[in-house]
Amino acid sequence: MSRSAPPVPHRDFGAGGPTLAQTGERALLEQLVAISAAAFQRAPAAGDDAAVWTPPAGRDLAVSVDALVEDVDFRRGWIGPRQLGRRAFGVAVSDLAGTGAEPLTCLATLCARPSEQLEDVLEIQRGLCEAAAEAGCAVVGGDVSAIDGPLVIDVCVSGSLPTGRALRRAAGRAGDLLLVTGVLGRSAAGLRLLLDGLAPAAVTEQDWVDAHLQPVTRLREGARLLEVGVRCAGDVSDGVLVDAERTARASSCAVEIWRDSLPVDAHLSDRFGQGWLELAVAGGEDFELLAATPESDAADLMRAWPGELAPLTVIGALTAGSGLRLLDRRGGIEQTAPRTLAAHFS
Repeated sequence: MSRSAPPVPHRDFGAGGPTLAQTGERALLEQLVAISAAAFQRAPAAGDDAAVWTPPAGRDLAVSVDALVEDVDFRRGWIGPRQLGRRAFGVAVSDLAGTGAEPLTCLATLCARPSEQLEDVLEIQRGLCEAAAEAGCAVVGGDVSAIDGPLVIDVCVSGSLPTGRALRRAAGRAGDLLLVTGVLGRSAAGLRLLLDGLAPAAVTEQDWVDAHLQPVTRLREGARLLEVGVRCAGDVSDGVLVDAERTARASSCAVEIWRDSLPVDAHLSDRFGQGWLELAVAGGEDFELLAATPESDAADLMRAWPGELAPLTVIGALTAGSGLRLLDRRGGIEQTAPRTLAAHFS
């Protein structure tokens, strides 16, 4: 069984206290560093402008960066500051999960208005450090800056993995089956409820909102794929259609997705009718893993898959050619692919 996110102490944004302007940069940095030092029992070197870290011998480094921008990636009315810190780390580290890497270090940049309340910023740092510690990743530094605009959190993570063994989108081959971890569409369903201003009407709907606000990244699943010799994988952050086509293009293949094989919450169609498919394949921010493996290996991979991990489901295949087709089932009739909901600049 896959894990769920742990409960997070809740404080709303703007609950009171001094502002960053009243606190000053030096005092702010001291408090941010103190939170990190307490979380990892390792204080950053005093006065240094760069973190120094010795990577494990004989291993490759994987590095990724992701930003959350207020009113683009989150809204204050939806999420508390500690939840936001956890989400910022989870979104960034999901890209490491897609390579099979073991997290090592994290750097975080915060851009905030001088009127931002100090305690909100400290809560973001606490959430970030909590999530990083749970992943075995140390927050080793970062930056702060004043901004005349929305709150921005930019997180850079690094991880290590055996040399030459990284899971890569370009390692697929025509004939490979596509497998996805977990369940698709819950995060997009939660976002739809939030955008519509609807309070969750049932436990299932609260689970959708939680899937969006507190994603559980698939680090252990990525490590397992790497361990058993899978070579092609990546995370699903932009919707399974986009990420499957991205994998196919990198592997010089075409791709088929089989609608009736998709692992989706059975309640999606009850709540959203025919809109369930759009949420499941085009909604984005599932933060599951999408892997490709030879069909001859897929049955053994799934048979030996540990029960405590998010389940694997075959949802399609790489084929010769180019482009993406959505079929109603394997060998079935082509369907109209829903529009992508998760793209920036569109």
